[in-house]
Amino acid sequence: MEISFLHRDRRTNLLRGQNESLGKSLSRIVNNIKKASGKKKKNKKMKTDNGQSVSPDGEEISVSLFLNNDKIADEIANKDAWQDGAVLQIGEDKYSIERNPPTIKQLILPDSIMSGFPVYPRVGLEFGQLDDSEFTWYKEVKSDEDSKKMETDVCDDDAVAMETASNKSDTSSVSRKILKIDLTSTRIPEDWVEVIKGKMFLPSNVDIGHKIKVMCVPKDGQRQGTPKDVISECEISAGPGVCPFENRHLYTQKRVDGNDGFRVVSYNILADTYATTEAAQNILYPYCAPYALSIDYRQQLILKELTGYNADILCLQEMGKTLYNTVLYPALQLEGMEGVYTGKVGSIREGEALFYRKDRFKLIATHDIEINAAIKGSMNADLFEKVSQNKVLLDKVLTRSAILQVAILETVSEPKKKLCVANTHLYFHPRAANIRLIQTAVIMKHLQYVRSLYVSQESPDDLAIALCGDFNSDPKYGVYRYITKKSIPANYADWHSAGKDEHAEGLALEHDFKLTSACGTPDYTNFVAGFQAAIDYIFINEHLDTMQAIPMPTYEELSLHTALPSVVFPSDHIALICDIGWKDRDMAVQS
Repeated sequence: MEISFLHRDRRTNLLRGQNESLGKSLSRIVNNIKKASGKKKKNKKMKTDNGQSVSPDGEEISVSLFLNNDKIADEIANKDAWQDGAVLQIGEDKYSIERNPPTIKQLILPDSIMSGFPVYPRVGLEFGQLDDSEFTWYKEVKSDEDSKKMETDVCDDDAVAMETASNKSDTSSVSRKILKIDLTSTRIPEDWVEVIKGKMFLPSNVDIGHKIKVMCVPKDGQRQGTPKDVISECEISAGPGVCPFENRHLYTQKRVDGNDGFRVVSYNILADTYATTEAAQNILYPYCAPYALSIDYRQQLILKELTGYNADILCLQEMGKTLYNTVLYPALQLEGMEGVYTGKVGSIREGEALFYRKDRFKLIATHDIEINAAIKGSMNADLFEKVSQNKVLLDKVLTRSAILQVAILETVSEPKKKLCVANTHLYFHPRAANIRLIQTAVIMKHLQYVRSLYVSQESPDDLAIALCGDFNSDPKYGVYRYITKKSIPANYADWHSAGKDEHAEGLALEHDFKLTSACGTPDYTNFVAGFQAAIDYIFINEHLDTMQAIPMPTYEELSLHTALPSVVFPSDHIALICDIGWKDRDMAVQS
């Protein structure tokens, strides 16, 4: 256990065993006070006639713990002695004991902050609730000379923002101007002015060149802990101006009424591990300014885009674990969401993340699988036998890492109403349509198994299902047909996508779900130079219905800087967003 208090301008933190006697802990407090005052000499102890510890100059140091005005015996164990309402007395100073007070263990601001993009602190809280805690944001006050310089800089950066949002595709000058602010300034401001209270701060152009500070007061209901603040290491720099995804925010300004349905977003956000390679910069995305491929830049766009959708469920692919832990999870948690992350196996440094709104859903179970390993399981025995006829095909299936993230959510307002949300990302290679079909077959078989766990004679209500992800397959290929038409024949063209070397005879697939694409088939969900197609989907079963599919960006918006990603689009994919409603059980059966 940790014992922490402030005595005469000095913070004391002691780690003591819970079963250690109170007397030993009080003796350690006495020793620390002596050491701090510089009056202890080489462990020499002086005693008064009554046994009290004294300093070398004769000043007595009396330390005791009281409960209800009764002194607690020294032999009592710490875990029983330190109770709420007890009083620690050091000389004439008295301290009221609060057990497990709300405590800030970590408070961090982002390494990069841009005007026009939300800033969330990363908060590590113990014995407290984020929803109860208070946040106050401050901006540094600069001298008149600094302010005049900043006015000039802001004017320049306003022009930069306008240029970025215009039809100019050359971003080299934008790169130089946006990054002119010293992002690693060690300057520590002395004067601050309060700008806003709340969990998030949205800087504007007038804040460019300033540092910011956030103070957090940890709370748990009426209980309050010690405040803590942190100053940004960087100054606020200019952002790219208005991003096209903000036009989509016009359709998502309000949340979906919980009685009607919920909003789902599926989005491949482009993993950092793929965006910053030499191949990415020189071959895949040579049209994108290098700074706009960095995760420090892109994460700010991703965060603004996601929070603006006001979603109830987020299914994200190519999620880096570091980005999840340090940026998205802390920020979305402050926005009232909870999340789970499932990483791919081996050396692949990305996976899938699923977030859900806590006031609308409760997570009751997860049923994740590694697809390439699950094919060897008993429920896929027939499929595995057919694939095993071709060793080349089998080796490729077993070595292409893909995962299926499955969460069972129940609605907070009506717990009997359950939703199975599945999130996946299939193998990408252009000549691997056969592999993607096999991966999809494993997914369908697993979802059938998951459904059987929650549907029985005792619980006859069927399970609503939303299957989201990057399927790397446009509607003219087999994956889309298999999912929506329930079967794929053995002579389908996709089985020959990699030639005779990977062909398996007699491989036909079936499933018994009734699934439709909630967003239809847009012209494209992946938009890079040389390839534009719809390869991402949100599939729903007959117990759900599409209330609204948020319009996709226009071709002009997507091609403004040649293709994606760009200074205004953080990924090479486009988010799918739709409002989904619950169908009445009788209507679902009739359909």
